[in-house]
Amino acid sequence: MPPKINLTKEQIMVALRTYKTRKEAANALGISHDTLEARVKEFEIGEVKSNKVLLWDLETGGINALQADLGFVLVFGWKWLGSNKVHTWKVSDYPNWFSKESGINDKPLLKDIVKIMESADLLVAHYGDKFDRRFFQGRCAIHNLSPPPPTKQRDTWRIAKTAFKFGSNRLANLAETLDLGEKKHQKTHDEWPGWWFKAMAGNENAINAMAVYCAQDVKTLEQVYLRIRQYDNPHPALFDDRTRCSVCGSEVEYNGTAHVGVYTYNRYQCLECGRWGRDRKSIKEHDK
Repeated sequence: MPPKINLTKEQIMVALRTYKTRKEAANALGISHDTLEARVKEFEIGEVKSNKVLLWDLETGGINALQADLGFVLVFGWKWLGSNKVHTWKVSDYPNWFSKESGINDKPLLKDIVKIMESADLLVAHYGDKFDRRFFQGRCAIHNLSPPPPTKQRDTWRIAKTAFKFGSNRLANLAETLDLGEKKHQKTHDEWPGWWFKAMAGNENAINAMAVYCAQDVKTLEQVYLRIRQYDNPHPALFDDRTRCSVCGSEVEYNGTAHVGVYTYNRYQCLECGRWGRDRKSIKEHDK
């Protein structure tokens, strides 16, 4: 068994910043790639910790399904990023969800949505900042429920609007323009607003159809998010390891420098998603 090489955390970090790949850094340090990986974990600088990303979408209905005080939540579609399972929770899954006297009761559904949001580290939705989140919070307030946590959210509509110049930033157009495998279902006139009217009358088949539609939206949302998140400069870091991409966790390659104010930083690019980033510690301060 080869003797253990006593490398400090700083020596390892310098090598990782200096060389483009971990293999090159290992060679420069005089150790194997496997040994470098083990030492990185030992010093707790390479232990990748991924946060839980919740992709979600609402289907609403009511006299005015775009306003929280005139509508209600019919379906909540969601999945964890990277999982294969898409969940759809329907208002009709709960007892006493509908009566001719009171109409739709979405309170039990809202309570469960709050619980799942409490376990998420990041939310992702399409047009979620302007509609879904505000509508949902409005319904919670109407039912006097505890509000969901103010978890950071990335809105794929907002990312596309900021980063690109497309004819439309709707989910369907993004999926089509980016030639993604998942596409948004195009509703017929019978389906929309037909589903709304039937759901208001307590028709469970209409709500079931909306759940299928919602599930497809969530699948499409995930693919759109994965395609464009590297263009989202304010995206929160999902991985603690500073030697890897903060968004997808893949290995990075150092390439050039970034200038912020009077400081210069080493710049790197993810080898998987292409996202650009920079070191936290500057390498040079310019003359003021």
